[in-house]
Amino acid sequence: MARTRQSGRRREQRATLFWLVVLVLAAGGWLWYAYGRPGTPPPATTASPSPSARPTGPPAGAQPVRVDFPLDGDSLQVTADQPGTVIDVTEPVQVRLLGIDAPELHGADGSPQCWADTARAELQRFAPNGARLWLLPDTQRLDPYGRRLVYAWTADGRFVNGELAARGAVRELAIRPNLAFQQELHDAVEQARTERRGLWGSCVGR
Repeated sequence: MARTRQSGRRREQRATLFWLVVLVLAAGGWLWYAYGRPGTPPPATTASPSPSARPTGPPAGAQPVRVDFPLDGDSLQVTADQPGTVIDVTEPVQVRLLGIDAPELHGADGSPQCWADTARAELQRFAPNGARLWLLPDTQRLDPYGRRLVYAWTADGRFVNGELAARGAVRELAIRPNLAFQQELHDAVEQARTERRGLWGSCVGR
């Protein structure tokens, strides 16, 4: 009787081992068929963008212009090589950066407001005389002074409006309906304020 039971257990163990081998071989064969054949690409993966990643150039559809000179910390004179969707003339025009507001070079008493000169210098870092910028508009094209309202990028894709906000060179200025990049600009201003960068560390209460 004991021998019969032992013999039955051995048969069960052999059967179990047999089916395990079959399953392993089947799985290996499927993996080879799916990924191991010549010319078969590996399974696709989705890359997570780095938070610090920057675009490698200006956005599609942006109009290139040449910087003549910055006027203050949030406006410039520029010239387009040919008429485009943002600037439709080839004469020099003034442009105002949207979503931000720099201290005035000529305040109520005629003297520069706190950080005004530094804000203009910060803008000139990204837009020196003779450099190229790429411009996009928002809903409204002109301000009450006849300046083109724009977002600007450098040749390597840096968002000028956002860079000035992040460095604490400007305050936020959200005016509807021109809000295409306002959340990004708001976040940059708030982070600069929290870390007391630029005017937020030097001009509070002034």
